[in-house]
Amino acid sequence: MTGPPSRETPPLPDLKEIERRYGFVVRSQRIGEMELRVAQVDRVDDMVHEVYPDAVSIHGDAPVWMITWPAALGLAEYLVLNERGVTGKQVLELGCGTAAPGIALERAGARVVCTDYDPLALAMAHHNAWINGCRTLERRLLDWYCRVFPDRFDLLVGSEIVYFERSFSPLLSVLRQCVAPGGRIILSDQGRPQMKPFLEMCGQAGFEHEERLHLIHLPDVSQEIRITILRRVS
Repeated sequence: MTGPPSRETPPLPDLKEIERRYGFVVRSQRIGEMELRVAQVDRVDDMVHEVYPDAVSIHGDAPVWMITWPAALGLAEYLVLNERGVTGKQVLELGCGTAAPGIALERAGARVVCTDYDPLALAMAHHNAWINGCRTLERRLLDWYCRVFPDRFDLLVGSEIVYFERSFSPLLSVLRQCVAPGGRIILSDQGRPQMKPFLEMCGQAGFEHEERLHLIHLPDVSQEIRITILRRVS
């Protein structure tokens, strides 16, 4: 598969420069006995305007790694409360952004690799891992349009990663390559319509799925999050 045409992009500032120019704000979310603390960019609009002047990523979709979306916190909470046998399991987080689900799973005992195609997202994931006391969380660059590393994982997780139709086929390829036999994929979103055609593609590729609703209570509002669980059957 050939990815989108390449184009010249300005060099990205480092995370310390991002914090100096746009500020960070830390959100806390209680999940059972766990207090999850996640930093995100404060002045997001200013950052996107200046760092991503075309308001698109290298693949043509919007850069959204700097925000901790409700669905990410919902997925983190769902995983901690419902995936109680994660200790020692190999977990891959796709499109990690601020890495709330991956960090929550690491704190619950899993061995987590957080991935993103944007180095700034991985820097933010490292920052958030550090403030949560996670010292072994691994980070790797992963571009779905390029060759995927060969590792297999017991559990793949991702939040709000199914929204850009151009990425559906590359994402499905990643899922097929990276899920171990008998493994599962757990995704979260806030009811995006794009999930329906993506799941149809997954069904044609040999996956079955089930959907659940998870209500997460945030400081300012409660949100209903859709949890989608995929298993490979052929």
